[in-house]
Parts: sequence; C-alpha cells; structure tokens
Amino acid sequence: PSGLIRQQIGFDGQRTAYAYDLNGHLLEKTEFGADGSQLVTAYQRDTAGRLLIKTLPDGQTIQYRYDGLGRLVDVDDGSDHPLAFEYDTQDRLITEHQGWGTLRYGYDACGRLNHLRLPDNSKVDYHHAPGGALTAIDLNGTRLTEHQLRGGREHQRRQGLLLSQYEHDEQGRLKAHTVLQNQQTLFWRDYAYSPKGNLAALSDSRRGRREYQYDPLDRLTRIEYAHTDPAEHFAHHPAGNLLMQDRPGPTTLKGNRLLMEGDRHYDYDAFGNLIRERRGKAQVLVTEYRYDSQHRLIGVTTADGRETSYRYDAFGRRISKTVDGVTTEFFWQGDQLVAESSRQHHRSYLYEPGTFRPLALLDGKGLNACPFYYHLDHLGTPQELTNYGGQIVWLARYHGYGKVRAIEHGGGEQLEQPLRFQGQYHDLESGLHYNRHRYYNPETGRYLTPDPSKLAGGLNGYRYTLNPTGWVDPLGLVDCPGAGTCKPAVGEQDPAAKVGVDEGEPQLPMTAEQRRARIDELAEANAKRRVIRMENEYGMHTVEKHGSEISDTALKQRAINGANPHTGEIPKGASGSLSSQFSNWRVHLNALNKAMTRGGLGLDPFTGLDHKKDRIVRLELPGAGRGYKPNKKDKQNPKLNENLNWFEVKFDKQGVPYTGFPAERK
Repeated sequence: PSGLIRQQIGFDGQRTAYAYDLNGHLLEKTEFGADGSQLVTAYQRDTAGRLLIKTLPDGQTIQYRYDGLGRLVDVDDGSDHPLAFEYDTQDRLITEHQGWGTLRYGYDACGRLNHLRLPDNSKVDYHHAPGGALTAIDLNGTRLTEHQLRGGREHQRRQGLLLSQYEHDEQGRLKAHTVLQNQQTLFWRDYAYSPKGNLAALSDSRRGRREYQYDPLDRLTRIEYAHTDPAEHFAHHPAGNLLMQDRPGPTTLKGNRLLMEGDRHYDYDAFGNLIRERRGKAQVLVTEYRYDSQHRLIGVTTADGRETSYRYDAFGRRISKTVDGVTTEFFWQGDQLVAESSRQHHRSYLYEPGTFRPLALLDGKGLNACPFYYHLDHLGTPQELTNYGGQIVWLARYHGYGKVRAIEHGGGEQLEQPLRFQGQYHDLESGLHYNRHRYYNPETGRYLTPDPSKLAGGLNGYRYTLNPTGWVDPLGLVDCPGAGTCKPAVGEQDPAAKVGVDEGEPQLPMTAEQRRARIDELAEANAKRRVIRMENEYGMHTVEKHGSEISDTALKQRAINGANPHTGEIPKGASGSLSSQFSNWRVHLNALNKAMTRGGLGLDPFTGLDHKKDRIVRLELPGAGRGYKPNKKDKQNPKLNENLNWFEVKFDKQGVPYTGFPAERK
C-alpha cells in the first residue's frame, strides 16, 4: 500500500525503518543507534490484522488474546503481572485485573459510570444530574465531594467542610478560585491573562503575586515574584531548547541534547537517552541511568551510591519501584495512576472525571482510608492538600518548570503527596517526575529521553511544552494548550506533529464513560468547526453572542447592560436584553441545521415572524441551553433560567440566517 512511512530520520539524526505486510500492517520496526547498533521489534498478527505477538529487541514476547467479538481480554508479557479484561453484554468494560489487584465498574441506565470498586475494595459512587453533569461523589457510602456546574463549567465544589468557588472569563479560562471555610475566606487565587492569552499574573493569598513575561513565540522568559524570592530568567535556543539563565557557567547543546549546564555534564547513549550526569568539582558526583530495549528507565544509581530499580507492564505503565530494598507497587486505570501500595502504606488517587486533574488522595486501605482534598491551579497542578476539616496539611511552592522550591506541612500531618504537573509523579529518590511514557527532570525542564513517538512528537524531542504556564503534557508524549485534558489543538501546530507510524498495538480498554467522553470530545470539536464555518458563510453572530464557551459573567452582563459577550462593548443606547447560550456545540449545530433545512424536507421554511417582521424558525429542543433575562426590579441581578428548551433562528428579508439562540417557550 502507498502512503506508508518506510523511514524516519529525526532532527538528531536518529533513524527508524519500518516494514509492512501486503495489507499495510506493520511487521517490523528497526531503530538504528549512532554506534551502528540496531533494535528490532517484530509484530505477528492474525488474519484480521490484530496483534497477537510482539517480540521486543531483547527477545521478550508480549502475547495478546481477544474474545469472539474482537475485544482484548488478556495480555501476557511473561512476567508476574498479567492483564485481563471482562465486558458485559453491552460491550462495556466491567472488570480489569492487573497483577495484584482488580478494578470493577458499574453503570447506570444511561450507560454512565456510577460505581467504581478500587483494588483495596473501596467503593466509589458517582452521581449525575439528568443531563449527565457530575453532582457528587461518595466514598464507601459517605459523601466525598459535591459539584455544581454553570454553563458547562464547575462553579462550586464542596470538599469536606470547605467550599471552593470558581470564576471563569469570557474565554472559559479560570479567573478566580476562592476557598471558604464557615463562609470565611481561607485562601484565594486570581489570574490575569495577556491579550495573546498567556498567563500574565497570578495573585495568591498565601504565596504573593507573580508576573510572567514571554518572548514573541510565547515562550516563558521571566517570572517576577512580589516577595523575597529572586526572579527566574529563561532563554530559548532556536530549536526550542530551554536555557536556565540563572545557572552559573556556560550551557552547551549538540542538536537538541543538553551536554553541559553550569557544572553539570550530561552523557547519552546511541539512541539519545541520558545515561550519565556528572557534577561537582572534577565531575566526581555521578548519577547513572539505565534503560531497557524500549528506552524505559529501569535503574538509577545516584552519587551517594543509592540503587533504585523500576518495572513496567505490557502497556509500558510503571508497576513498581524498589528503593533501598523497599518496593512500592502501582495500579492503573487506563493512563491514570489510581493506587500505590507497599509494606508501609497504601494510597488511592481519584481524579476529576475524564481528566488528569487530581481530586482526592485516600491515605490508607478500605474503610480505614482517610480522604485529603486537592486544590489546583489553572493547569491542574496541586497547590494545597486539605483534610476533611479544612486544615492545610500540604502546601507547595514551585519554580517555573515544576521543581518544588518549598513544601509546608500543617494540621498535625507530615503527609507527602507526589503528584506534580498533570500526569507526573515525583520520585524522591531521583528528583525526577515519572510522566507515563518517560521521565521529566524539573531541574532542567527537559525529558531524559527523546519522544517515543519520534517525529510525531515535534521538532524537539526533549522539550516539556511550549510554555509551562499554559500547556500540559499528561502522558509525556504530546503537549496541549489549556486546562483539563488534551483536546484537539487549534492554531499554529508543529509541522512534524502529523508524522507518525501506527504500530497497530491494541489500545487499553476504556470504560463506557471514558469511551463516551472521547466520542463526545471528537463530536464537539467537529460540531464547533461546522458551526464556525456556517457562521462565516452567512455572517451570523450566534457564536459571539450565544456560543457555549461564553463565560457566565459575560452572559449575565449582557442581560444587565447589553454588553457584547465577546468584546465587552456596550452599544450606544443599549439596555439589558435576553442573554442565552447553547449548552454545547452539538446542540448549537443541531439547532441551526433544524432551522436551515426545513425547506429541503418539504416543510414550511419558517414558523412565523418576529416583532420586526423578520422570518423566524422557533422549535422545541430539550436541553437547548441556559440564559438570563433582565430583572426590572433589580437590574444588577438578572433572572437565571438553567433550562431553556426551545430555540429560535432569525432570517433577514432575503432569507439569510443572521442569528440563533436558545429561548423560553412562549
């Protein structure tokens, strides 16, 4: 077949070759080292093209087994950590076995995940509103958190005895986060953004104010602190390599590999993996890193002689680490770490559904588990951890690229929590952050190994993200803008990012909730593109004034004084007007399609006239959206209607649509 990539040569000269069968399925991948060595991975498939056996360069084999419906049911890499999956009659994942534990899933009548049984037998129940929004989470029959959404975004969250309140701007970015205890402010954070959308300032009641500066390519160059902490300065190599300007001494790069920074010298193997860091006088302090045939870190020897080893499952997820003879085992739900266990401790981690943003840490096992609650910044990085009563038991201060500068403990606890940037787990023994597919060094703002997705990972395989104040990389593969999960990117993209080879490996089975979230995400992105295309074609203003991404503040303001939700401009002589928004892009698209296709379906193209004698289509559409209408008795407090179940599309005298919006029934 044509169009298949036969060879990739990275910007560092690393070459990878691919061989396929007559159906275009990958049979063999060969990685060529700079020293002439080769790593060959072979793939054996059935007649349907499904992977049966993967043979690694070191000879280890991974075997995959499927049921009669083609669903993955067993994965065996020959270790003591086999994986097994069970499904119900509706093709939903109900049981997931991993080595030492099991996850069990239950679903409601709408197919939403509403029960989760953790490896320690803790029971997590999820409660949803009729429209599907999460309203509460219970742990072992006791309320853990409560959630209130407004306009599709979380407005309030109750965590123990604390109440968090969130405000977003007109672009959906977090503008303010206030935490209340007994109706008194415990702490708060305010965010300000530049016209280009970069974080410009962050004011924090406990950490003071920080201001951020960027270069013309939106890369972070400076952080100014209002208190006694010195400013941080950063420079960027033309290829995107980060240079820490506050470090004494020169910085040397070769290609995208950092060879020297200050008194630290770095050595790499033939495949670009960092194998040695030498520092101190005459570079006598040496840390060594060891890798397996898949470039996964399997061992670290630090300068003091401490040995650490790591193990992974068939999907490359870290399942254990052993430090000074003490082993900690890890348990996963897809790509999320959900539990860790050793002889001394057991912990579970819960996340905001569908994201890598941590919600709660459960310290202890089963009914003895004690919940602690995460409080995050705009990107999902843990800032505080509180107990049920609201005491701050853990508080961190960070450098710009994620290195912790200080940790404070309180509430009588000495609790250490390891989660850092989204998807990252701090290893105390090495100072590194495990980031699912590779390891990140917050000291240098770089990964130890090149992006495993080769050229698809971008022009610079070691870089963390475009900038750490607005981007995240939960998997150590692809950075993405904004908070929450990685969503389809918009705007300028790395031209190399579309170059990739499908190795045909089975994906991790997803729960029905995860699968639906992924489908919804793709459907939303597609609907948004189509609505904007229609908007541009007909010159409408449905997105600017009625789009689902309008903030609640802007929507409310239009009902007060007529301000444009997008620009904030108040038309001359304007007063408050009905202000509504569609619940999501799919509903938005559905409403426009219903209104604009009536004629082609043999229906009357219009259902009536408005007060200006313009033709309109007005129809019922359950869940169309929400909105405010002016309040004559109290102009500053317009009346909110969360359930607008009709919509209206207006047409000019030529029959061209110019606006559409959710409406009340008349």
